[in-house]
Amino acid sequence: MDIIRAISILAVVLIHVSALIIYRSGFDSNMCKLSIIINQISRFSVPAFILISGIGLTLSFKEDEGYFKFIKHRFNKIIPSYILWCVIYTYYTTRSFEINNLINSIIHGSAFYHLYYIPLIIEFYLVYPFIHRVIGTKWGLLISFLLTFGIIVFTRYYTMSNEIKWFLDKKNLLDWIFYFSFGAFIAKNMERFLILTKKYRNLIVILFLISTYIVVNDCMSSLKLGKDIEYAVNFMRPSVFIYSVFMILFIFSIQWEKNIFLNIINYISKSSYSIYLSHAIILDYLVIYYSKNSLSLVSAAFVIKAFFAAVIGSMLINEGKKYL
Repeated sequence: MDIIRAISILAVVLIHVSALIIYRSGFDSNMCKLSIIINQISRFSVPAFILISGIGLTLSFKEDEGYFKFIKHRFNKIIPSYILWCVIYTYYTTRSFEINNLINSIIHGSAFYHLYYIPLIIEFYLVYPFIHRVIGTKWGLLISFLLTFGIIVFTRYYTMSNEIKWFLDKKNLLDWIFYFSFGAFIAKNMERFLILTKKYRNLIVILFLISTYIVVNDCMSSLKLGKDIEYAVNFMRPSVFIYSVFMILFIFSIQWEKNIFLNIINYISKSSYSIYLSHAIILDYLVIYYSKNSLSLVSAAFVIKAFFAAVIGSMLINEGKKYL
């Protein structure tokens, strides 16, 4: 799981770096098109994180542990750092510590654009003990598929009232429950799953390549038709759903060997939560610096610098915490 977690956090950073280019350049520019490709092939990241959570919770869950002990153990790992970063981002954006605003930001994950994911994961932690017997079964997988894919199709192609839009917002676990259920299913059938992904690797590679083309082309086509950028690039699209599944299968199908690269990957994996929480503020400061100095953000050089600054800077922050 360290490998898929590390690749996923790097993909999250790439989504946010590439988005800075996409929103600042014309669609006809080569830099914008390259950024769209990077952005879209990184879209498996959040589905993969949720799948990992499904695997991890299923492998570690003990029925005799007790609900509150289970919740406390998981919350202790994520809540303190999350609250700290909500405070940091709230002050960063508002220059105040207005308590009601802060509490609202913590509950809804609205302190900054990427923090919605933490309340989403908390939802899964809260409900898992009640659904663990069903969630990783074949029936659970089928029902969760119908729920998630149905919501994706509905929100993509049908006009909704504001109330339904609010309910089916990306913080709703039903939008993502298939990935979580798939993770639980993998955990309950891990040995056979790994054998099958290795056995059918060639087929998986072909389907992965086809789905990669589909997800990129889907985004490009939407933009050519004049659709809103958010509509064109977001997670809630059938093409992203299909691509994410085959990308995840592709990662599992690779025979990873222990070497220095894997050591780096393992280190990134251990730092992934800190990278997720802190990378956005580093990117924001970098954008401010570039803007103040009249430097161009729409360049390959910026993408490379921003990516490494966000990843390395976040890991340094993570290391610095050890001395506090």
